[in-house]
Amino acid sequence: MVPFGREIHPRAVCAAFLAILLVLTAGLAIRFAAAGGPVGPDQSWHDLMASIRTPFADSLAGTLNAVGGTLDVTAVVVVLVVIFFARREWRIGISMVTSFLVSLIAFDSLKAIVGRARPLDAILAAGGDSFPSGHSALAAALAVGIALVVRRVWVWVLAIVWGVLLAWSRTYLLVHWLSDTVAGLLLGASISIVIFWSVHRVRRREVNGPANAFEHAGYPG
Repeated sequence: MVPFGREIHPRAVCAAFLAILLVLTAGLAIRFAAAGGPVGPDQSWHDLMASIRTPFADSLAGTLNAVGGTLDVTAVVVVLVVIFFARREWRIGISMVTSFLVSLIAFDSLKAIVGRARPLDAILAAGGDSFPSGHSALAAALAVGIALVVRRVWVWVLAIVWGVLLAWSRTYLLVHWLSDTVAGLLLGASISIVIFWSVHRVRRREVNGPANAFEHAGYPG
């Protein structure tokens, strides 16, 4: 049994909803107030990344670009879901795949709505619009989903490091503004929290009724 032993705290869920609202608001502000251009520290961070070129950073960013794409993350999610279903941990598997799909739909829809152009000096080809970063959103959704299942400090540390490195690589490759990657991380992580909480809460309501939905209890498979 995967050690998923505590329900997500309601405050974390509220924070996740607020983060999603913040991303939506930022996207609309970028489209209508900033006309799709850089905002806040976007330009200064972009200039800094453009001025830093090292063989190690080039190799790291290129590797992260390769392994953090939609196809690669999809493969990882499929493997995890198959494992969870094989262990009869249906709700964890459903939570994992739903978080991935909702994150994918959400960032793709936001890209179409905001219509922000990518930086003009990108050092590799990247299709589609810029806000939010899809790589960052999927990385955060997957990492947070795994961390919510395993519930170990070292897993949370790895999840944070993975998300930050992936987001950094997108700005280092000059294919995203800083605000794109921050929005992607917030979006993917928040969606994962909300989905896992929703599935867990439905289970608790089935077992104990609405009055006990927020009680701390196990997450049976």
